[in-house]
Amino acid sequence: MRSSAFLRSLALGAAAALGATFAGAAQADTANLTVQSAWPLTLPASGRDAQHFSDAINKASDGQIKVRLMNAGALVPSLEIFDAVRNGTLDAGYTSPLYVAGKFPAVQLFGGVPFGPDAMGYVGWIYNGGGLDIWREIYAEQGVVTVPCGLMAQEAGGWYKTEINSVEDLKGLKLRFAGLAGEVMKKMGASVVLLSGGDIFPNLERGVIDGTEFSMPAIDKQIGFDQIVKNYYLPGWHQPAAINELIINKAKWDSMTEGQQGLIELTCRETMLWGLTSTYVENAQAIDAFKANGVEIRQFPEEVLAGFQTATDEVMQEQSAKDENFARAWNSLQAYRDSAASWAAVQ
Repeated sequence: MRSSAFLRSLALGAAAALGATFAGAAQADTANLTVQSAWPLTLPASGRDAQHFSDAINKASDGQIKVRLMNAGALVPSLEIFDAVRNGTLDAGYTSPLYVAGKFPAVQLFGGVPFGPDAMGYVGWIYNGGGLDIWREIYAEQGVVTVPCGLMAQEAGGWYKTEINSVEDLKGLKLRFAGLAGEVMKKMGASVVLLSGGDIFPNLERGVIDGTEFSMPAIDKQIGFDQIVKNYYLPGWHQPAAINELIINKAKWDSMTEGQQGLIELTCRETMLWGLTSTYVENAQAIDAFKANGVEIRQFPEEVLAGFQTATDEVMQEQSAKDENFARAWNSLQAYRDSAASWAAVQ
């Protein structure tokens, strides 16, 4: 067969296959999803990623998937989204695995790891190193399906009412931290509380907490931390990259066609790329605005960073010893990073 005829036959075959796919999709029932975000929908990255996903899937599905997106707190408190999805009160939630660290310690490794990989390395492990398989197996026992659906680059190191010049300066401070970084801070002598995004500002303003980490500069600026605290620390040792998730009730997920499920996965991947790039300039603008408002942009001293690293190593060993799934996920992540070490070292 001549090459032109061969290519023409391939094209006709592909068109026929696509036609059959679309015909099947047209006959499928519409999947209606009520999704609540853990963050205000106007919040850069986290909240806006949820809105972007909702808009994109509603458009791309051509009516086969209809997402009704709810703002933070609309139906349940942000920290209760997982339970609401698990019991079917919500079809789905847009949230962070860090918010269920107390229930499932291993999933902290999917939301952000102290001294962990950057965004590229993180996504590489999730999709090509077995990370997603482990994540989904943990949630499957709870009747929940996770789809990685938001990706952020390095966060800032946090806001402190006093300067941090030594390890001693951390002792006795009451700080808002989440996940594994919170365990690290406890080892540094701080008292740690987990607060949802909307509760941090008032507690910081009233002096209930002495400092907080939350997110990247663009998000921190919108919340207004610079109105209260003037010491902003870099780098974000506790979260060189962060992943947010779309969690879906498993019965709801199983009721959808493979095509609908696949479109959700693809749209979430696109949302991760959009989210990673959407705040690049905004973060720089936020730093400039902080400086103009009298905020001191500071770096943790080497002594303090070394203390964080030592405490992180201890936390990882302790968590691995206590939880089989944590050890499995941590070993998987370490193995993936080791396999890419030669290339990562020259980046």
